[in-house]
Amino acid sequence: MKVAVVTDSGSNYREEGYDVEGIYCVPLTISDGETTYNMGEDISVTETYQMVKDGLMLKTSQPSYGRIIACFEEIKAAGYDAILAVPICSGLSGCISSMVTAAEQVGIYLEYVDCYSTASNQLYLTLTARKMLDQGMEIKEVRDILQEASLDSVTFVLPVDMNHLVRGGRITKGAALLAGLLKISPVLIVNRESGGKNGNYAKPRTLKKAEDIVIDYFRDHGVGAGYRICMAHVFNEEEGRNFYNKMHEAFPEAEIYLTDLVSVVGVHTGIGCVACQYIKKLEYNL
Repeated sequence: MKVAVVTDSGSNYREEGYDVEGIYCVPLTISDGETTYNMGEDISVTETYQMVKDGLMLKTSQPSYGRIIACFEEIKAAGYDAILAVPICSGLSGCISSMVTAAEQVGIYLEYVDCYSTASNQLYLTLTARKMLDQGMEIKEVRDILQEASLDSVTFVLPVDMNHLVRGGRITKGAALLAGLLKISPVLIVNRESGGKNGNYAKPRTLKKAEDIVIDYFRDHGVGAGYRICMAHVFNEEEGRNFYNKMHEAFPEAEIYLTDLVSVVGVHTGIGCVACQYIKKLEYNL
């Protein structure tokens, strides 16, 4: 069985410079109220965050159904028998549901992995899926292994712009005022336990304490050698670098890298946000 791997731009597949044979990427969308952009095609992460910095409130959405259909038809025409999809998680988007419906319409077999996240972890699972399939593994075996791997992963998001969260309807003005007075720095978590949605994990005072809470969580969950850690930021490279250095000091044996936070997350958390993820690496993609 010839199997294609499909992801979406929540993985930052294009922005990270990947173009792997047998991997297809459909774009999530960003809208400023007048124009809708295909993420990673019509607009870059930097351009997106400049719009946020300029005060625009952007909205994100799953790939258009037409783009998913077109992608699946292209895959079928290329001689593939099946698709293994690794999209943005169901807690953050309806992308999985749309892909299931599109596969039925096109008439191609589909399996998918709900990664309980997006961004770097989604990208790692996508690339690993391709490597496993290229080694001759069956689609259901690959799906099961990757789904299990997603359980040993987590995403933390540390927003700092409370006014942006108010404008986006994510917190009330009263909550933002209280956070400012008490210098509260919220810690949001995304994993299986949160249902793949942004969940409240902690409300420490100061960003430094928030970062320490995240590091303690990583340590308590056995992060170290054999783990991949992604550090990210929204137009805040200085703090992103500081957080990266703290993480590297805590976990010197882990693979750690720093990048821009994917825009599908950053447009909702605002400028200044820092974030991080971990996932345990698999033997198929060390």
